[in-house]
Amino acid sequence: MTEWCPDLSASNAPRYAAIADAIEADIRAGRLSPGDRLPAQRQLAARLGLDFTTVARGYTEARRRGVISSMVGSGTFVTSPDRHLNGAKLGGGLAARDARRLSAPDFSMNLPPEVSDPNLIARMREGVTALSADLIPLLRYQTIAEKDPDPQAAAQWLAGVGLKPAPEDILYAPGAQAALANILATLCEPGDRIACEAVTYPGIRSICGQLRLELRGLPSDDEGIDPAAFQDACLDGRLKALYLNPTLHNPTTRTLTERRRRDLAAVAQRHVVPILEDDPYGQLSRKEMPPIAALAPDVTWYIGSLSKSVGAGLRLAHVLAPDRSAAWQFSRSQRTSCIMISPLNTALATRWIEDGTAKALLRHIRSESAARQELAARHLKGLKFEADPDGFHLWLSLPHGWSRPAFVSQMRNQPVGVVESDAFTINGKADEAVRLCLGGPHDRAQIDSALRVISEALASTPDKTSTYF
Repeated sequence: MTEWCPDLSASNAPRYAAIADAIEADIRAGRLSPGDRLPAQRQLAARLGLDFTTVARGYTEARRRGVISSMVGSGTFVTSPDRHLNGAKLGGGLAARDARRLSAPDFSMNLPPEVSDPNLIARMREGVTALSADLIPLLRYQTIAEKDPDPQAAAQWLAGVGLKPAPEDILYAPGAQAALANILATLCEPGDRIACEAVTYPGIRSICGQLRLELRGLPSDDEGIDPAAFQDACLDGRLKALYLNPTLHNPTTRTLTERRRRDLAAVAQRHVVPILEDDPYGQLSRKEMPPIAALAPDVTWYIGSLSKSVGAGLRLAHVLAPDRSAAWQFSRSQRTSCIMISPLNTALATRWIEDGTAKALLRHIRSESAARQELAARHLKGLKFEADPDGFHLWLSLPHGWSRPAFVSQMRNQPVGVVESDAFTINGKADEAVRLCLGGPHDRAQIDSALRVISEALASTPDKTSTYF
């Protein structure tokens, strides 16, 4: 039904919402049926006398409501109205869902692409089901002992980034953020200084703010932080640590070269300044780059999270300390803040590592990220942006005439997480740039549509792409 054209004259809603309302109303009235093909967005925009971005936003809202779906190269189709009410067909059975758990994802976070393959989902569920035999013991207060399978599995997983720790040296935390907070709590007193990139992961800003630490951004080039600037910061005498996100940096996607890693490690060793190597994306990268913890283990805290390579809901990070004394201090701080990590989460992560499910999830995230980065490269051609095929975010510089608030406002309701550069900027004025997250629960067709909207919007000016009347 490519001739469909709604009458929006009676609606007081914003035009994009009126389009989604019209699709729902016509489905209820029988004027649209499951399987009907809707007009192309540009075609419908011409019929309604609207700009392309308004219609694209309307289709996005309709997809969010679950009444239409899109396929790259095929078009947009009406779906069954009860498709999302009771569950989804997986492995031949209907999986019941608890509606109280179906909260919307937070697109201000950098989300990996979610799994849609029924076979992989079934495999994940098998791991969850297998834990039910040990459910009662897993609900007890407990610690991880050397004889447990968890340290062996953790060592196996860390080998994927080139680390070979002894299982007994691996520490655990309920996510990288908790690990960083506890490490800094052991290293610092209020008023102490931490160095980082001038544009950096905003989570470290939150931790430093809470602990009343001064965060100082250091100048960087294409290889990473300038070692001379780090040297100068060390000579000041107040520097307690250097924070680095060296692989697929959030937000710029850059990866520190091996030479720069060695240079920074040498400065840290010379001045005995610890390096906090926050490496949530290390498993994703197929570049064979040695972790700083392998180059200078005596001064490096390594934090390897499963959030970006398996799933954020596990809330599990593996931590390596520079020495046994530092490890003991970390364990004491963590016990004070959270008592223990979840035995349920740890057992599930261990099972998935042992049976290969974690590797399968990692392969899925890599493959889907690469496909979405190809879409981004095609739609954003001619614009200035930084990206890596192994990552699921990119750093987009806005063209002349666009401000960060204007762009974020225009992209509201698109299935792409957009975060202004202000959140990442430590020193000086923030650039007119944004981080785009291409992951999350949306499929490739939805990301393709969103990137088309972004491209169309940035080819014009904010005043010509208004989505409100």
